[in-house]
Amino acid sequence: MSGINFLSRFTLIFLIAGAVTSCGLKYVPGPSLEDLAQSRKASLEAQLGRDFAAVNKKYIPLTYGETVVVKPQSYERLDSLFEVKYRLSQNGFPTKEIDPLIEDQKMALLADTTEVLYMETHWFELVQDTTCEFIVAQCFLNNRNVLRKMDFIDEFKTGISNQFWAEKYMKEEWLTRDLGYTSNDDLSFYTMMKNKEFSLQGEEKTLFLENLFVVMRIASENRSTAAQGIVLKLAARQMKNEIPGFQVADYVFSFKKELDPETKQSIYVVEAASNKDKNVVVTRRYDSFFMPLN
Repeated sequence: MSGINFLSRFTLIFLIAGAVTSCGLKYVPGPSLEDLAQSRKASLEAQLGRDFAAVNKKYIPLTYGETVVVKPQSYERLDSLFEVKYRLSQNGFPTKEIDPLIEDQKMALLADTTEVLYMETHWFELVQDTTCEFIVAQCFLNNRNVLRKMDFIDEFKTGISNQFWAEKYMKEEWLTRDLGYTSNDDLSFYTMMKNKEFSLQGEEKTLFLENLFVVMRIASENRSTAAQGIVLKLAARQMKNEIPGFQVADYVFSFKKELDPETKQSIYVVEAASNKDKNVVVTRRYDSFFMPLN
C-alpha cells in the first residue's frame, strides 16, 4: 500500500511539473549584486553625460571606489536589534525580550519615508575646449538608480597637454612597469602625491600638479619612481629653462639627500659642476614631493 501511495505522489508531482513546464513557466533568477551595481553606474553615467552636455562639457567616466550603503536610522536600529538577537541565540539565551522590540522597529521602518541610498565615489573628467577638469565626487543614488545628490570632494583643472598623465594619475594606472596591474611602488607614489595634493588649494595645488605631471613623465621614462633619477632630470630641465645655451653634456651631475634644518624634512640636492669652469657649480634643491625649492 505504501508503495502505491509513493507512486501516486510521484505521479502527481510529475504531472504538476509537466503542467508548469507546458505553460512555459520557469525559474528566472533575479539580478546579482554585481548586475545591480553595473546598472546603477550605467544610470549614473548616462545622467551625468546628459547634465554636463547641457553646459557644453564632455563627461568622461574614469573609475569608482567601493559602494557604501547609506541607511536611515530606522534601518540601522533594526539591524542592531537583529544583531543582538543573533548573539543571544548563539549563546543559548532566550530572545523573548528582544522580539517585541524588533516588531516595533519594523513598524517604525514602514513609516519611515527616508530612502536607502547607495553612495558611489566616482572619479570623472570634464573636457571643454582645451581645459580638462578632474573631479572626485560622492554620488548618492536610490534603489531606482535616481541620483539624489552629489558632493564634490576634490577637483582640479589642467590643460589638454596634461590630459593623458592626469587620467593615469586619477585612475592610478601603472606608471613604470606594465605588469597587468599597478605595482606597489607605483601605488605608493600615487598615495603620497594624492595625500599631498588633497591638502592643497588654489594656485598652490595647480603648481603642484603641473610639476607632478612632469615628474610622472620622467618616472615613466626611467621606469622607476626612485628619487635620484627623477631629480637629476628635473634639475637638468630647470637649468635648461634658466641658463642660455645650456647643454647637459657640459656638466657633471651629483645627487645627495639632506635634512632641511628648518622643516626637518628630507630634501634632494643636485649639484652640477661645469666641465669648462671647475669653479662653477649649480645647485638645485627639491622637497620630498619633487617640488623645486630654489
